[in-house]
Amino acid sequence: MSSNSQTRLSAYFPDRQPTWTEVVIGVLIGIDIGPNVLPPASLSWPAAVTGFLAFSVALGPGANSSFGQQIGQWWRGIGVTRGIGAIVLFAVTAGVVTRFDAVPNALIVDAATGGLLATLLYLIAYIVRARGVSGWKDNSKSAE
Repeated sequence: MSSNSQTRLSAYFPDRQPTWTEVVIGVLIGIDIGPNVLPPASLSWPAAVTGFLAFSVALGPGANSSFGQQIGQWWRGIGVTRGIGAIVLFAVTAGVVTRFDAVPNALIVDAATGGLLATLLYLIAYIVRARGVSGWKDNSKSAE
């Protein structure tokens, strides 16, 4: 891969190897979305594509924009307790909104499936680009 494309890719991935926690999250995402993606006839493709594109932008160019960097800085600055509070508040809000049926639950699930698929593909690309996981020993070199 050329130096120029490596530089562009490095803007989208952390400057460290992925952790085993991230690998486990990827496996759990795969287990979670598998039943939704494997029978593709039951999936609302417009909703799934919308979720996929939204998450792809948020993971890549959106995260590297000045707005995305401000959000990241704010998130790191609020601390663990407030971060947990923000996540709980989001979960409660999402639960209340789904009760009103303004948007059919199936569309929300399909959009979330698309978003999780984008996240899974991002994690796979990150692991492939890093050529390993933190703490992963390559035994092929020591066998020589």
